[in-house]
Amino acid sequence: MKYIYQVARIFTGVLFIFSGLVKLNDPAGFSIKLNEYFDVFAQDVSTKQDSVKITCSVNQKELINQTFTIYAFDKIKKVDWHINPTKNDFPPPSMQYEVFGQWGGASFISEGYIPPPAKTATFQISIHNQIIHRQIETFDTSNSGIKDFEFDVDLSKYAKQESWLFGFFKDCKAYSLYFSIFFCALEVILGFAMIIAWRMNLTLCITALLILFFTFLTGYSAYFNKVTDCGCFGDFLKLKPWDSFKKDLVLCVMIILMYLGLKHYKGLFDRKKGSQVMLVLTILTFVFGYLCYIYLPVWDFLPYKKGNNIKSILKNVPTGQRATDSIVIKFVMQKGNDSMKVSSTKYAEVAAKGYTFKRQDRQVVLEGYKSPIHDFAIFDQVHGIDLTDTFLNSNKIQILFVMPFIETAYTESMNEVAEIALWAKKKGYQFYGISSASLSPAKAFTEKYKLPFTLFAADQKMLMTMARYNSTLYLFNEQTVINKWSARNLPNLSQLEKELSKE
Repeated sequence: MKYIYQVARIFTGVLFIFSGLVKLNDPAGFSIKLNEYFDVFAQDVSTKQDSVKITCSVNQKELINQTFTIYAFDKIKKVDWHINPTKNDFPPPSMQYEVFGQWGGASFISEGYIPPPAKTATFQISIHNQIIHRQIETFDTSNSGIKDFEFDVDLSKYAKQESWLFGFFKDCKAYSLYFSIFFCALEVILGFAMIIAWRMNLTLCITALLILFFTFLTGYSAYFNKVTDCGCFGDFLKLKPWDSFKKDLVLCVMIILMYLGLKHYKGLFDRKKGSQVMLVLTILTFVFGYLCYIYLPVWDFLPYKKGNNIKSILKNVPTGQRATDSIVIKFVMQKGNDSMKVSSTKYAEVAAKGYTFKRQDRQVVLEGYKSPIHDFAIFDQVHGIDLTDTFLNSNKIQILFVMPFIETAYTESMNEVAEIALWAKKKGYQFYGISSASLSPAKAFTEKYKLPFTLFAADQKMLMTMARYNSTLYLFNEQTVINKWSARNLPNLSQLEKELSKE
């Protein structure tokens, strides 16, 4: 049995070092995963809120019937709704009326139309069947212009306060990077401690607590299907929740074996020398994690790594994989209080019996292949132009300056960024600055730092995948990544010329 105990120690130690280093190599990536867990826990402990029901009838025909959840932070909600004359081409072509509007940032739009003349409209907001706002408008539709209505709703007495636990998990997100570096470094340190058999009682106690914690996380994720990838091995290896949970159960068995074999473990160093070795390893481990954060990962497992062609990855579908999801579409039809869900082949038959279309339900039967890069998009907010195809079809050298969040971006190197942008323009290269900021903050940022380019918009998740440090500079040959740099370590113009000379 003593050999089994030794194998358990070495196996667990090596696995801990490997798992910790892979994640510590990309601490920003693991912090994103921790944020997912914090969001899930916050959602699960959140106070159940009431919902508001919005209805709107025109000429006594109901066009809007939607519900929206109230949030704890809701106090005054801005509501606007509009009656819009629109040309309906199916069939026959005619001018009809629809209703649309916004509840805060959420939109609603009518599922049907009202033929002219539209004379009265009733807009109503209720909670638990109690009407909190009712508005009746009478108008003359001989003037075909849009009718606009806007008001504020006081929700302060309906929004329930969240528990301290909800606030705790939300507040943890601000420290996710620190948690990431700490937990990843702790894995590596414990792994080294097991390999050299340093103070095994203490090492096993900490290891047991860590594994129990992660077993709970992976078990929770698997059972409730909350986080579909635990991030145990970062982007190097994606594990499904149940596989992660099984892995942690195996580690629990390893820990039990190590406890049973404690008397068989003899440290490679005496206690004083072992403590000194562990101190050095601990310092080196934390330094490694910090440097990987500010200067980008040493081993890049991301889809935007050096040498990858974004366009090829977007279009590539591996052999044997489905290009798209297999979807079954059902139509919900209603006649009075009776409703039914039918397939497209039964649609005409049911419609002939007086049933009208209410909504369409789509169910995914077989999932298609999900490309590692599936959300790449660049949008010019100033002119309302989608620049994605421009980037993907360019035959020029292209430079992307990526800032996921302008509020927390590293700004000490903005003069260098401006210099690179001017150099790129002079050379005839395409330069894109992209962030998740809306138009006004983006414009204010470029003006503040006197940047000679417009900040375009992109999806926040895409940007966080591209820029593990906020911000990151990419150099492309057409759509292929030549190199990328953290804003802490930007190349000078001669270095950029040297990179391009290799192509």
